[in-house]
Amino acid sequence: MGREAVLGALTAINLVLLAGMGLMQILPAKAQDGTGMLRGSGLQIVDSQGRVRSSISVLPAKAGEAETVLFRLIAENGQPSVKISASTASAGLSFVGGDDASYILLEADGPETRLEMVEPEGRKEVIEP
Repeated sequence: MGREAVLGALTAINLVLLAGMGLMQILPAKAQDGTGMLRGSGLQIVDSQGRVRSSISVLPAKAGEAETVLFRLIAENGQPSVKISASTASAGLSFVGGDDASYILLEADGPETRLEMVEPEGRKEVIEP
């Protein structure tokens, strides 16, 4: 094989590789067909203005408290309106009204449970078995 044939073959291979690399950069990325898994210790969803509107976090254990998973739905004013928490020791659910003075709290802490309802006027009712 002559020198010109080898150089011609190498040039053709380089052109094919260059074209392939160019196509890889031009073509849009596609989602994988299989079910993927998103992993992390927290996730935030923000609105069009960059404000956090929803979050899920794994809070590390502290002295006297177990590790906790906390899910929040947050109003546009930054107030968490819905919270769901879970740990090995307890679980809870809370709904907070727009005025921040009315809320409902449903809690199971070890063997104890309670439902607490508070209205803006200060009226409060706690139900425990």
